[in-house]
Amino acid sequence: FARLTGAELLAELQLQRERVTKGFYAMGLLLRELARPERYKVELGFETFDDLLEQRYLTNRMTAMKYIAVATIFDELVATELGIEKSYALVRYASAKGNAADAPRLLQANVMIDGERVRDMSYRDLLRAAREAKAPPEPRGATEEQQAAQRAARSIQAWLRRSGAKSAVARAERRQGVWGVTVELSTNDAATRASSM
Repeated sequence: FARLTGAELLAELQLQRERVTKGFYAMGLLLRELARPERYKVELGFETFDDLLEQRYLTNRMTAMKYIAVATIFDELVATELGIEKSYALVRYASAKGNAADAPRLLQANVMIDGERVRDMSYRDLLRAAREAKAPPEPRGATEEQQAAQRAARSIQAWLRRSGAKSAVARAERRQGVWGVTVELSTNDAATRASSM
């Protein structure tokens, strides 16, 4: 590699990255087939799928299950677009919400999760959302930050309505771990407010 130019190194790196990206999906399909008892037990003579993974040094169980889940739930094009980590994080989120098979529908609808569109979320944000969706609700009251956002929302909504925007609705929302205020106006009220600025 030392003899390659910088541009050639970047091109080679991109090629290798594409191979890895597509490779995880193929690995998921292969592992899914090997996970069938008629394959690992009857054909290959292993007592369990875990034994096959361990004795043949294929991968650990967690990674195998991740690849299998993604290859089972998503089609190849979508999975390779998202990448293994984000695909799996979305499967975990959908599972925490009730059905792992809903992951492609959530992606296609680009649903809002914690105030952010799923396509814009990182895999870490999706995993955090999955943990929160799975966890029982916390029995504690609103935090000071949440209470401040709620007070601000009430104040902004009252001010907008007093100034003639009768459709104004302001609410406290948490986005990416930070509390803020979201305001909704009808088209007429928004146009009136914009023209007075």
